[in-house]
Amino acid sequence: MPLSFYIMKFIQKTVKVVKDQFFTLALAATFIGFSAFKFAERFDAPEDGWYEVTHINPSLPDPDIPSNQQIGNLISAPPSSDTTACAQNDNDGYMCAVELSFDTSDPNNQPEKPATVQEAQSDALVTLDGEARQPEEEN
Repeated sequence: MPLSFYIMKFIQKTVKVVKDQFFTLALAATFIGFSAFKFAERFDAPEDGWYEVTHINPSLPDPDIPSNQQIGNLISAPPSSDTTACAQNDNDGYMCAVELSFDTSDPNNQPEKPATVQEAQSDALVTLDGEARQPEEEN
């Protein structure tokens, strides 16, 4: 049999497999596409601004220890002063927000959002620009 016969048979079998497995191939391509998108998103530098601070274990004798201060989500700037809530000035209670800026000048060395205030203090790519505190608790 001529070579063209075998080539034609091969093409027909390949087309049949592709037709039979189209849904599986489409699902795999979609999964790969979304995975690549999420993978690339991990390398976006965090945004400069104010981040909420919560205490990992408030029952500790001093929850104002930086390793116990967990950095949460980006928030709007706390007010300059507020005697009843988190504020940038005049309150002496526990830290409730921290202002961070990130050095993104080197595209090969992008910062990540630190998990705690202690990590932010020790990361050369992160600068603590400000903090906000709760009002002192009355006993």
